[in-house]
Amino acid sequence: MDELTPSWQPTQAMIANANVTALMADAGFRHYDELHRWSVLDPMGFWGAVIDRLGIVFSRSPDTIVDGTAEHPIWLGGARMNIVDSCFTAGSDRTAVVYRRDGENNGVSYQELQAEVARFANGLSDRGIEPGDRVALAMPMTIESVIAYLGTVAAGGVVVSIADSFAADEIRTRLRLTDPVLMITQDQLIRTGRVFPMYDKVVEAGADRCVVVETGADVHLRRQDIAWRHFLSDDATLTTVQQHPTAHTNILFSSGTTGEPKAIPWTHVTPIKAAMDGRYHQDIHAADVVAWPTNLGWVMGPWLIYATLITRPLLRCTTTCPPGVGLSNSSPMPVSPCSGWSPPSSRCGDLPACWKTRPGPMSGCCRRPERRRHLTTTTG
Repeated sequence: MDELTPSWQPTQAMIANANVTALMADAGFRHYDELHRWSVLDPMGFWGAVIDRLGIVFSRSPDTIVDGTAEHPIWLGGARMNIVDSCFTAGSDRTAVVYRRDGENNGVSYQELQAEVARFANGLSDRGIEPGDRVALAMPMTIESVIAYLGTVAAGGVVVSIADSFAADEIRTRLRLTDPVLMITQDQLIRTGRVFPMYDKVVEAGADRCVVVETGADVHLRRQDIAWRHFLSDDATLTTVQQHPTAHTNILFSSGTTGEPKAIPWTHVTPIKAAMDGRYHQDIHAADVVAWPTNLGWVMGPWLIYATLITRPLLRCTTTCPPGVGLSNSSPMPVSPCSGWSPPSSRCGDLPACWKTRPGPMSGCCRRPERRRHLTTTTG
C-alpha cells in the first residue's frame, strides 16, 4: 500500500489550547498515551473527572461513577438527575442557539430557551403526558425541534426520533415499534426551493395525535390535533422530572437498509458521552459556533444539542443551505466544523471555506479499509 500523507496536522498553538491538553495537565500527565491508559485502567477516575469538568447537574449525587462489569456496567449508581438541567448552566443572557427564518438571523438566549422548554414540558403535563410516555418527533433541525426535544426529556418523556425525509411507510414502521402517545411535526418542509408535506405524511403514517408547527401552509388540522402556539403552556417555570440515570430519554433507530430498523435507546447518561466527545474529541470551545446539518431523526441531532448546550458554544440550527452558499457565508460568526460529516457540495456550496476560520480534523465514515488503517495510525 502506498504511504498516505495526513491531510491535516494541528499546529503547536492548537495543541497547547486544546481541551484534552488541559485535561492532561490537570490529571498530571505529560503524554497522551498516559491519559489514554488512565481512561482504560481507571474508568471511575477518568469519568469522574470528565463529569466534574462538564458540570453535570445531579439532584442526588452518585454513590459510584461506574460499577458492575464491562458487559453490564452500572453508571452513576444511586444518583437522581435530568440531563436537561445540565444544558442550562451557562449565563442566562448568553446566546444559546442561532437560526435563520424568513431570511433573517435570530438568536435565543439560555434564559429564553429554558422558558420555551418549560412551556413545552408543561404543555405535555397539561395534556396528561406522563413520565415514560413516548413522544415522536419528525421535524427538521429548527428551534422548535430543539425545544420539543428538551421539553420531552425534561418532562420525563422518551423522544422517538424520526427523520423528516422518511416516507409515510418508514414513519409508520417506527410508530408501530414505539407506540408514541403524541407526534410533534410541522405543516410542511421547504428544502432547496421545494415544498414537501410533513403533516399530511405523518397523518398518512397513522400518527394518533399531532402538535403542528405552522409555517404558512394553511393545512386543515384534524379535531384531535393542535397547533404549536396553542399547545405551549403559559407556565414558563422549568421543573424537570428527576429520574435514575439509566431511565430512557430517546429512541433512535438504525437506518433499516438491511431489514426492519432496530431501536437504539439513549438514557440520561448517553448525553454525557456526547458532551465529552464534543469537548475532548472535537475540541469544541465556548467561543465556537457549532453547525452540523442533520436532524433529530439521526444520532447527530441529539448529539449536537447536548455537545453544545452542555459545553456552551453557540448552537447553529441548520435545516438546509442555499445552493452555492456555504455556512460561513450565511452567518456573520465563524463556524467550527465537527469531525464526522463530509459535506455534499451539491447541497451546501463551498462549505470548506468556513473551515478556514478554525481548521480541524475530520474522521467521518471511512469505508475504504486502507484509509481506516491510515486514520487509526495517524490519530493515535
